[in-house]
Amino acid sequence: MRKLALILFLTVISSIAANAQGLTKIYGGKHYDQFLGCFDCDSQTPKSIWSFFSDYGSAHSPKSIWNERGRYGSVTSNYSPYNPKAKYPPRVVDGSGKLLGYLTVNKDNPNRLQGSIADLICFSRAMVLKDGVETYGEIFEKVR
Repeated sequence: MRKLALILFLTVISSIAANAQGLTKIYGGKHYDQFLGCFDCDSQTPKSIWSFFSDYGSAHSPKSIWNERGRYGSVTSNYSPYNPKAKYPPRVVDGSGKLLGYLTVNKDNPNRLQGSIADLICFSRAMVLKDGVETYGEIFEKVR
Protein backbone atom coordinates (compact mmCIF):
# COMPACT_ATOMS: atom_id res chain seq x y z
CA MET A 1 0.00 0.00 0.00
CA ARG A 2 2.85 2.38 0.82
CA LYS A 3 4.48 1.70 -2.56
CA LEU A 4 1.23 2.46 -4.36
CA ALA A 5 0.83 5.71 -2.43
CA LEU A 6 4.45 6.67 -3.17
CA ILE A 7 4.04 5.90 -6.88
CA LEU A 8 0.83 7.93 -7.02
CA PHE A 9 2.47 10.83 -5.18
CA LEU A 10 5.51 10.81 -7.51
CA THR A 11 3.26 10.66 -10.56
CA VAL A 12 1.26 13.68 -9.40
CA ILE A 13 4.40 15.66 -8.51
CA SER A 14 6.09 14.89 -11.84
CA SER A 15 2.92 15.87 -13.69
CA ILE A 16 2.76 19.19 -11.85
CA ALA A 17 6.46 19.84 -12.48
CA ALA A 18 6.09 19.03 -16.17
CA ASN A 19 3.18 21.43 -16.54
CA ALA A 20 5.09 24.17 -14.74
CA GLN A 21 7.91 23.86 -17.27
CA GLY A 22 5.64 24.73 -20.17
CA LEU A 23 4.81 21.75 -22.28
CA THR A 24 2.50 23.48 -24.69
CA LYS A 25 3.94 22.75 -28.12
CA ILE A 26 3.43 23.92 -31.68
CA TYR A 27 3.34 21.51 -34.62
CA GLY A 28 3.11 22.32 -38.30
CA GLY A 29 3.02 20.74 -41.73
CA LYS A 30 0.31 18.98 -43.67
CA HIS A 31 0.26 16.09 -41.18
CA TYR A 32 1.33 18.21 -38.17
CA ASP A 33 4.49 16.17 -37.75
CA GLN A 34 6.98 19.07 -37.72
CA PHE A 35 7.77 20.31 -34.22
CA LEU A 36 7.87 24.13 -34.28
CA GLY A 37 8.76 24.85 -30.68
CA CYS A 38 7.50 25.20 -27.16
CA PHE A 39 4.71 27.77 -26.96
CA ASP A 40 4.88 28.72 -23.30
CA CYS A 41 8.52 28.08 -22.36
CA ASP A 42 10.82 30.86 -21.26
CA SER A 43 13.68 32.25 -23.33
CA GLN A 44 16.24 29.99 -21.61
CA THR A 45 14.60 26.79 -22.84
CA PRO A 46 16.39 25.50 -25.96
CA LYS A 47 13.17 24.46 -27.74
CA SER A 48 11.31 27.68 -26.95
CA ILE A 49 9.89 29.95 -29.64
CA TRP A 50 11.05 32.75 -27.32
CA SER A 51 14.74 31.78 -27.53
CA PHE A 52 16.48 33.83 -30.23
CA PHE A 53 19.30 31.29 -30.39
CA SER A 54 17.11 28.24 -30.93
CA ASP A 55 15.84 26.79 -34.20
CA TYR A 56 12.35 27.74 -33.08
CA GLY A 57 12.94 31.32 -31.96
CA SER A 58 15.27 32.48 -34.72
CA ALA A 59 13.94 34.70 -37.48
CA HIS A 60 16.17 32.80 -39.93
CA SER A 61 15.49 29.15 -39.09
CA PRO A 62 13.34 27.07 -41.45
CA LYS A 63 11.59 25.60 -38.37
CA SER A 64 10.58 28.98 -36.96
CA ILE A 65 7.22 30.74 -37.12
CA TRP A 66 9.21 34.00 -36.89
CA ASN A 67 10.95 33.43 -40.26
CA GLU A 68 9.03 35.68 -42.64
CA ARG A 69 10.45 33.87 -45.66
CA GLY A 70 10.01 30.37 -44.28
CA ARG A 71 7.35 27.74 -44.71
CA TYR A 72 6.02 28.30 -41.19
CA GLY A 73 6.21 32.11 -41.06
CA SER A 74 5.40 33.40 -44.54
CA VAL A 75 2.18 35.30 -45.21
CA THR A 76 1.63 33.13 -48.31
CA SER A 77 2.40 29.65 -46.93
CA ASN A 78 -0.37 27.13 -46.31
CA TYR A 79 1.51 26.15 -43.13
CA SER A 80 1.86 29.58 -41.56
CA PRO A 81 -0.14 31.28 -38.83
CA TYR A 82 0.23 34.55 -40.74
CA ASN A 83 -1.66 33.48 -43.88
CA PRO A 84 -5.38 34.02 -43.24
CA LYS A 85 -6.18 31.42 -45.92
CA ALA A 86 -3.69 28.77 -44.75
CA LYS A 87 -5.05 25.24 -45.14
CA TYR A 88 -2.78 23.86 -42.40
CA PRO A 89 -2.00 26.56 -39.82
CA PRO A 90 0.17 25.34 -36.93
CA ARG A 91 -1.62 23.56 -34.14
CA VAL A 92 -0.95 24.03 -30.45
CA VAL A 93 -1.18 21.00 -28.18
CA ASP A 94 -0.80 20.48 -24.45
CA GLY A 95 1.66 18.11 -22.79
CA SER A 96 -0.58 15.10 -23.40
CA GLY A 97 -1.04 15.95 -27.09
CA LYS A 98 -4.57 17.33 -26.74
CA LEU A 99 -5.37 19.98 -29.35
CA LEU A 100 -5.76 23.41 -27.77
CA GLY A 101 -6.33 25.22 -31.05
CA TYR A 102 -4.75 26.50 -34.23
CA LEU A 103 -2.29 29.36 -34.34
CA THR A 104 -3.75 31.57 -37.07
CA VAL A 105 -4.60 35.15 -37.95
CA ASN A 106 -7.86 33.87 -39.44
CA LYS A 107 -10.45 35.12 -36.96
CA ASP A 108 -13.13 33.11 -38.78
CA ASN A 109 -11.44 29.82 -37.88
CA PRO A 110 -13.65 28.39 -35.10
CA ASN A 111 -10.70 26.45 -33.69
CA ARG A 112 -8.32 29.40 -33.58
CA LEU A 113 -6.34 29.51 -30.35
CA GLN A 114 -7.27 32.70 -28.54
CA GLY A 115 -5.56 34.42 -25.67
CA SER A 116 -2.84 36.93 -24.99
CA ILE A 117 0.14 34.83 -26.13
CA ALA A 118 -1.59 33.54 -29.28
CA ASP A 119 -2.80 37.03 -30.17
CA LEU A 120 0.65 38.49 -29.57
CA ILE A 121 2.20 35.92 -31.91
CA CYS A 122 -0.42 36.30 -34.62
CA PHE A 123 -1.14 40.00 -34.59
CA SER A 124 2.02 41.64 -33.23
CA ARG A 125 4.82 39.75 -34.97
CA ALA A 126 6.57 42.91 -36.18
CA MET A 127 6.70 44.27 -32.63
CA VAL A 128 7.93 40.94 -31.23
CA LEU A 129 10.71 40.75 -33.81
CA LYS A 130 11.67 44.38 -33.27
CA ASP A 131 11.83 43.98 -29.48
CA GLY A 132 13.43 40.54 -29.69
CA VAL A 133 11.60 37.28 -29.06
CA GLU A 134 13.63 36.63 -25.92
CA THR A 135 12.17 39.78 -24.33
CA TYR A 136 8.72 38.18 -24.34
CA GLY A 137 10.04 34.86 -23.05
CA GLU A 138 11.51 36.70 -20.08
CA ILE A 139 8.23 38.52 -19.46
CA PHE A 140 6.24 35.28 -19.55
CA GLU A 141 8.67 33.70 -17.09
CA LYS A 142 8.09 36.55 -14.63
CA VAL A 143 4.30 36.34 -14.74
CA ARG A 144 4.07 32.56 -14.40
